[in-house]
Amino acid sequence: MITASGVTFANAAAMLAGHLADHALSEPVSLSVATSYGDSTVTAQLRGNTVSGVAGDLIAWADTLSLVTVEAWRPPERNGVHLSIVGTLTGSAGAVELKIYGVVDFDRVQFADLQPDKCRGVSLSLGHLHTWAATPSTTMDILVLDAARAAR
Repeated sequence: MITASGVTFANAAAMLAGHLADHALSEPVSLSVATSYGDSTVTAQLRGNTVSGVAGDLIAWADTLSLVTVEAWRPPERNGVHLSIVGTLTGSAGAVELKIYGVVDFDRVQFADLQPDKCRGVSLSLGHLHTWAATPSTTMDILVLDAARAAR
């Protein structure tokens, strides 16, 4: 999600398009741009459903942004986990927050401590993404998400 104070719909979209053109990043499969009261919001979803693939794509995006945070969220009544980063994208039109996410299949071993929630996720570190990106999907079941337990 890009939230921009005073950045128009067109400028927010142009900033994202320029960022994609300037960096070798995976293109979003879904892009949403909305403007309300002069503020623009952009949400971008990445292609892919394996933890290692989505984590690798998120790392590539994170390397091009500043003030990056990482989160995992398990929506209720769904069989997936949203892995996302939020960072700051700057350009001539100003600075905006950019949220990039990908959806991966829920795995009871890997995400054992990640409980479903209607609107709140669990903060992670970039280290989690690096570990998951470096691990082939076939061995991902040995990695357990411990961030939720540590946050309690």
